[in-house]
Amino acid sequence: MAKITGGQALIEILRLEKVNFVFGVPGATEVVLIDALEDAPDIQYILCLHETAAVGIAEGYTRISGRPGFVNLHTNTGLAAALPLMANALQGGVPLVITAGQQDTRLAAQDPALRADLAGMARPFTRWAVEIHNAADIPLVMRQAFKIALHPPQGPVFVSLPQNLLSEKLDFHYKAAETPQGRGQPDPDQIRQAADLLLSAQSPLMLVEDGVTQNDALAEVTELAELSGSGVYQSWMSDVNFPVNHPLYLGDLDVNSTKTRQLLARADVLVVAGSLFFSQAVYMEEPLLPDGVKVIQIDDDAWQLNKNFPVEVAIECNIKRAISQLNRAYLAGVNPAIRELVAGRTRKIGEESQLKARQLAEKALREHDLQPIAPSRLMQEIKKAVLPGTRIVDDCWSASAILRQTLGFSEPLSYLRARGGGSIGWGLPGALGVKLADSTHPVVCISGDGSAAWSIQSLWTAARYRIPVTFIICANAAYRQVRIMKSRILGIPPEDRLLGSELKDPRIDFCGLANSFGMKAARVKEPAELPAALERAFNEQAPNLVEVYLDDKI
Repeated sequence: MAKITGGQALIEILRLEKVNFVFGVPGATEVVLIDALEDAPDIQYILCLHETAAVGIAEGYTRISGRPGFVNLHTNTGLAAALPLMANALQGGVPLVITAGQQDTRLAAQDPALRADLAGMARPFTRWAVEIHNAADIPLVMRQAFKIALHPPQGPVFVSLPQNLLSEKLDFHYKAAETPQGRGQPDPDQIRQAADLLLSAQSPLMLVEDGVTQNDALAEVTELAELSGSGVYQSWMSDVNFPVNHPLYLGDLDVNSTKTRQLLARADVLVVAGSLFFSQAVYMEEPLLPDGVKVIQIDDDAWQLNKNFPVEVAIECNIKRAISQLNRAYLAGVNPAIRELVAGRTRKIGEESQLKARQLAEKALREHDLQPIAPSRLMQEIKKAVLPGTRIVDDCWSASAILRQTLGFSEPLSYLRARGGGSIGWGLPGALGVKLADSTHPVVCISGDGSAAWSIQSLWTAARYRIPVTFIICANAAYRQVRIMKSRILGIPPEDRLLGSELKDPRIDFCGLANSFGMKAARVKEPAELPAALERAFNEQAPNLVEVYLDDKI
């Protein structure tokens, strides 16, 4: 093959890696790549006004498409602005290939403006970070980047691209790396040990998180719960890792509450599948796992196994394959007495789930006509109006639990939230990436006003590329989650000492902001106005926003 420039080589690499979009915020160090993209109409450049938007869109795209989102940032300032959402991607195991332009290497000794150790800046927020020093290494390094991003445990990688290397010529040869599948098969002895523990369990529980979705193991996890009569918790719901409307589903397990220790004390065996075990934000005197609970932990990330608590059986493997084999081993050991025990456990857990559902319905009834609008009323109206097949992107934090409980997500990829918590502001851009990855499903983003303000520039990108997402802003004019945590940690009544949690005087005008970015918007203050406003919004074939004034009380 004839020699081509580094910029042209990078375009060819993107084609071979099946990259359809480049999400970016350019500057002077990116002009060579931008110019090369002018001659690549098959790869769409999505211009963003802030790096939070670029990384957020890439994550949303990746979580639906399964292919690494490709991001191009502007040297040290652009990379620094992107770090909060890169931290989310790292914690959530989202494979991204993030690049940034570096100053011309021939100027390095002169300490040029904006030059920095970009790989060093990115390293704490990525699985791998590197700077390319020779144009001839572009194919090799980019191949490594895509391979590492996709290899379990998945995550973002970073490549620094000195601009002069993109203008130099090289002999181009490239073959995309095969997508790694992780460790082949689970150890048969460990599977037998895990099955024996579950078969002898009197009160088993399961703890699941986003590793289930990452390994496409929803069906297998659901089957294991049903076979063993295990109640199921999620410590942080970021995907549909277990059907929320399933009778064995018991809801959230708050790792920052001592109540979790009490809940786990009911179990004699705990199965932990694809979950951080645990990732606490609040120090507690006693460990969350009580003595005497035997743990089976299954993960494709060796670092998570036995990390914070000793476990009886630690299985490092693709979660889908491991649990599929565990289900077969369990079935092989079942007898009539065990089936009777399982049936009894299942009935008891189902009754507990039904009680929670009744309590939720009673709460919604009490709050139906409140003004400002109660979050429970908003979520009820969304459930009634939302179109079939809609994907919900959740960044509404303090209203998130009532959203999930009300809509009862059960289908894979029907619900997405920042994995493991992390930075606010993922919702608005993430929803755009979700829609770009699959235009056949309607997409609705439900965001808190604090989260929306963090990445509000995403609305311009939505309008610029006519990405038909409906944004619902839960406008309570407060960092309500801060109040909740402040009350929990310090024991302060939620209505007192509001420093740092008020978003009033002035109150943000989200309709005005949306209009300024070229988007339709409507404001709802009265509960009775919600049905018509949501129906109009959900049937729009263009990006639009609904700002709902909500109660700011805990």
